[in-house]
Amino acid sequence: MLRPSPRTAAYGLASLFALVLACDLLWMPVQVGDSLGELMDAQRSSSVWASFEANLGSSAYLRPLRIAQIKALFDAAQGHHYWLVFRGFHALLIGVTLLLFTRVLRVSTRTDFAAAAFALVTLTGLHTFRGTVQEAFPINHFLEILLCCLLALNLARSRGGIWVDAAAAVIFTVAALTLESGLLVWVVAAVAWAVGWRGISARGLVLTTALMLGYLYLRFVSFSSGVPSLSERSSGYWLSVLEPSELQQRFGANPLVFYGYNVWTSILSVLFSEPQAGVFEGVRAWLDDRLLARTVVPVTTSVIATGLIVWAAARRVVHRYPLDDTARFILIGIAVLVANAVLSFAYTKNEIMGIAGAFYALAAFGAMRDGLLTAPALKRPAGIAFALLLCLLSVGWTVRSVGVHYVLRSQAFKHQADWAALPGLWQRSERWPNDPADLRLILQLRADAIALSLPNTRIGFPRWPDSTWTD
Repeated sequence: MLRPSPRTAAYGLASLFALVLACDLLWMPVQVGDSLGELMDAQRSSSVWASFEANLGSSAYLRPLRIAQIKALFDAAQGHHYWLVFRGFHALLIGVTLLLFTRVLRVSTRTDFAAAAFALVTLTGLHTFRGTVQEAFPINHFLEILLCCLLALNLARSRGGIWVDAAAAVIFTVAALTLESGLLVWVVAAVAWAVGWRGISARGLVLTTALMLGYLYLRFVSFSSGVPSLSERSSGYWLSVLEPSELQQRFGANPLVFYGYNVWTSILSVLFSEPQAGVFEGVRAWLDDRLLARTVVPVTTSVIATGLIVWAAARRVVHRYPLDDTARFILIGIAVLVANAVLSFAYTKNEIMGIAGAFYALAAFGAMRDGLLTAPALKRPAGIAFALLLCLLSVGWTVRSVGVHYVLRSQAFKHQADWAALPGLWQRSERWPNDPADLRLILQLRADAIALSLPNTRIGFPRWPDSTWTD
């Protein structure tokens, strides 16, 4: 019987990851939280273009495509299929993202396949990845930006041509007008060109740079959108979460201290899984004498994986190896990590760093591949110890990856409970709408949510999954 090639096996594994995550997402109702208000706004909008135009320079952000996309999918639902359209689109994004991630690895050997499997559990096990499946908006825009960055990297590794350059420009434009982190598409293209992946040519890079300068002009000169203020949202700081009033009181006179903290802790979060959302959860748990697996496992596996990446990079510097794909993944990963952290200066949030998390997983692929090739060449005791370390590291990241599915199941039941309780809560607070169209929308979304058959993870489940995976 013919065995599949390592590349085919890698695509098969990525497809399996995508299928399971898609099932999780299709069992999850549309959230009440941030989703309902935006869906009601989409219903009131006259067209996709009207939604786009109304959100040009309307706040401290320049995100007209974000709102236009929500309107486009809302119209596609035709008044009945909101859950299927929005959750189906989310599942599609996940599948395409995982396949693009696998494609850029260029798997060709069994060792590559083993390293790719490790990279997939690293990608899906990182706490930053959870935001790409948990974010409480109708469309997960952080996931869209990740997809755009992976598209750009795949283009950079292609044979190039005028259509590749044009595609890079379009991808950048779409990403930048969706979220600020869309500017990372330019970072990926520029650093990939600098390290020798020049599918996006100098001509394409110049075009993309011109578009980025145009974006900056529109945002800061034409629309004078500015940057988010300290009064917009709460944010983590050391061991606690500060409310907007506390942030203004503490940092209002010198916000650069707070911004610097956000940048630095965002970098640490990707490298070491601590802090998360600006809060040093592991330190707080240790001080409270309540260390659990959900704090120990992420930090331990991240420290070892980051150490493995540093080891792979150091080998190339010390021995002056020629620039190879592992070195390129590491260099691009460093650039994206720093740029992503800088873009999150206003407030730190796990899902904002999801792009950097994915490029960290690409660097982990190269480092694991190095480790698998090096272990057999070591002396027997050292080789066995190194191989055992790599096996334990893989198991630890697999545990983290599996946890995503439990978290999604738990959150799905929570969203269903929120929809069940919504009428009573809104009626008591006098928020229940009188407009017939708004009422029909709410009742349709509520009916879709309640119709799902979901397990109640709060009753009848053992307690160890909560202590291992949930916050």
